Amino acid sequence: MGSALAAPLVLAACDIDPPARESSSGPATAPPPEDADLVASVVAELARAEAVLAEAATRSAALGAVRTAHAAHRELLIGAVEGAELPASEPVHLPDDPERALSVVRRSERRLQRAVREGCTAAASGDLARVLASIAASTAQHSAALSSEVAP
Repeated sequence: MGSALAAPLVLAACDIDPPARESSSGPATAPPPEDADLVASVVAELARAEAVLAEAATRSAALGAVRTAHAAHRELLIGAVEGAELPASEPVHLPDDPERALSVVRRSERRLQRAVREGCTAAASGDLARVLASIAASTAQHSAALSSEVAP
């Protein structure tokens, strides 16, 4: 699960830069309102994926790195848009069978990757699109690692 362990390196590249100012006296540009809705939907997907991983992490310590990456991405996005809040996630119950539980985790990660990738193209802000692309790449690496992971 080397890709999951590389998550801190991927996180170091994630940052939403403040908008550039034309002059030092002008106000900073507020994020477009449509990006606030987009960020809220991606944050909700991250929270959902984290809930799945929280349950799965009780069975496999290797999933902790993926969960940590999702938490860092979620916090970054929440801080990027004023008024964004952490959505509550529903409790998750995974099947007792380790292979079926891992299958649920894999589907969850693919769903998250799809949502983040779609967010890249929907973002009005170039900075947000860049960060979402980085999150999508991180999630793709985690998904690839999970595809080869064997259930404990």
